[in-house]
Amino acid sequence: MKETDASSKFALLGMLSICPGSGYDIKKLVQASIGYFWSESYGRIYPVLKELAKKGLIQPERRQGNNGRGRQSYAIKKEGMQDLRQWLEKSPRVEPNRSELLLKMFFSRLAPVEVTSAHILERKAVEERNLASYNRVEEQHRKDHTKNPELSYWLATVSYGRHRSRAIVDWCNETLATLSQIQQQLKERNKK
Repeated sequence: MKETDASSKFALLGMLSICPGSGYDIKKLVQASIGYFWSESYGRIYPVLKELAKKGLIQPERRQGNNGRGRQSYAIKKEGMQDLRQWLEKSPRVEPNRSELLLKMFFSRLAPVEVTSAHILERKAVEERNLASYNRVEEQHRKDHTKNPELSYWLATVSYGRHRSRAIVDWCNETLATLSQIQQQLKERNKK
């Protein structure tokens, strides 16, 4: 399994450690829980599930669907839980830092300042929506999972997202002020 697939493997094992489910169920659970910092496509979920079943880490089960048709569901096995726990003890890989916004910012001398400012304003709006969403997620988790022993861990991931979004909003404000100064300097230069 490639290194990129390895993380998917553990993401799926982690989801199955919460509750058994089909590939569709896992996709929905990923979106509703870790979707702010991790994503999995159906194109990756199903091959990884087959690989995990082949390695004996999960147990496939045929279940009756709502439409009367059977559907494939999976449950984590003891071996899968051991594999997940071993992975949790290893240091995480350094995440690649790729940002198209920063790439465009780096070369923005070639674009009108207004265009760059618009990109920054768009990102700021996204992060402000994220902040509101993190607040709703935290409130909902505290309400629905008060006695769940995993709540503190889940809230730590929400807090990370909140801190990250606040930092990006701060950066956007700082950058917009810089761009405003650049725009003013360009106007003064063009007057001469």
